[in-house]
Amino acid sequence: MKKNRAAEKLILVEGLKLVTELSQQFPNLVHSFYVNKTEAVHLDPSLPCYACSSSEIERISQFNSAPSIIGIFKEPELPSFDANEKILILESIQDPGNLGTIIRTADWFGIKQIVCSSDTVHCYNSKVIQASMGSAFRIPVFYENLADFIPKLNAPIHGALLNGKKMEEINPSEIKILIMGNEGKGISEGLQNHISQAVTIPGYGQAESLNVSIATGILLHHWSQSKKD
Repeated sequence: MKKNRAAEKLILVEGLKLVTELSQQFPNLVHSFYVNKTEAVHLDPSLPCYACSSSEIERISQFNSAPSIIGIFKEPELPSFDANEKILILESIQDPGNLGTIIRTADWFGIKQIVCSSDTVHCYNSKVIQASMGSAFRIPVFYENLADFIPKLNAPIHGALLNGKKMEEINPSEIKILIMGNEGKGISEGLQNHISQAVTIPGYGQAESLNVSIATGILLHHWSQSKKD
């Protein structure tokens, strides 16, 4: 539960591959492991590990198919926000799968920080962790009241809108801040007022719109080309 996760500062991670990778990358963040005793799982014997029955694992798991292992990790310590670094801003992303995919994609393209509206699903939600494949541990995600936060940023702001300038017509080196909006409503009217340049991904078929995680991935790829200038 979100309130318990916030109080305890602990994160639930499921699945042998993800738990193993995170425990190797962040051994200092390991709290404990809970393993299905009917399955053979090999872990560092120095780390706290508890055997559970299949039914116990099923009760703990957030997914329909219970994993062989569940790991509990401490929350990574957030670094200071860097206003001089590139900033990906997300407004009202509701679906954990979308947020996790965006974080994973941002990690791939070298984005070093993400700022989310306070009503965006939390980055330490277990389904977000799963979809991010652990990238939520590597990229700091800050939660802010965007109406107050954005006016303090001293840089041009690009925002993904259907009526914007075509992506390929925008020099990626000019992008410092990129806003992506809610799955159904896009960027709110209030935040649109802060956008210096609207940007759109041109479409050539009959689909009404793109999934926000797909759209973010396309725009991040374009943005990443500035490194080649």
